[in-house]
Amino acid sequence: MRNREALVTFTFDDAPVSACGAGARLLEQYGVRATYYISGGGCGATSPCGQLATAEQVRSLCVKGHEIGCHTYSHAAVTRIDGDALAADLGHNRSFLQGLDRAALPRNFAYPYGDLSFRTKRDLQRDFDSCRSLRRGVNAGIVDLGALKCCLLENSSIDRHGILNVVAETVRRTGWLIFCSHDVDDPPSEFGVSPDLVEFALIAALAAGCRLVTVRDALAILNAAGMRSRDPGRAYGVSLHEPQRIAQ
Repeated sequence: MRNREALVTFTFDDAPVSACGAGARLLEQYGVRATYYISGGGCGATSPCGQLATAEQVRSLCVKGHEIGCHTYSHAAVTRIDGDALAADLGHNRSFLQGLDRAALPRNFAYPYGDLSFRTKRDLQRDFDSCRSLRRGVNAGIVDLGALKCCLLENSSIDRHGILNVVAETVRRTGWLIFCSHDVDDPPSEFGVSPDLVEFALIAALAAGCRLVTVRDALAILNAAGMRSRDPGRAYGVSLHEPQRIAQ
């Protein structure tokens, strides 16, 4: 990672109605967009995090500029199904999401239940630009795009002091902090977060000078930073890694 500023991303798995409604509106008030990892087969269903968003609510997120990521279609633990079944499931989810909005081509993935293995990680890295795991920590230095680390933004897992600490670490290391949650409700579920804690995290990150971006936009920033580092001639409109035509 050669980014010059600390990055912070808010992500929501399964997309409960509360995360798509109250959660999205809260982020938008601060000019922030999130990444929502969607399992198309669960749209409109009930879950431990409350009712999940309908297809129309997911489409509305995309229209408002939020990123739609893939969480499989059936919310399957990917290590428990074979490669062909996983490929079919991912294809089903891709078709479902693009049926909502052609711009909703999912380029980033989150492992359901945080479940991964070497085989599935290898296979998924071929299909997606990144895969977010549930491994704890800040992404900094050398990062594994097939198993990005995260910080659980849940009332049951972190408090305001913890948020300040992890944001400070992100700034100190010029890293990339990915918050992960499910519902945004008061009171939240075991896996969710209250609106006031989301807002506290937003304000803490902005006050610390972090840049708040989606996963998609964070990767674009990192790729651009890497390109500048590898090829300094581009700053002058010349690529040092491309053959140059010499005037005769």
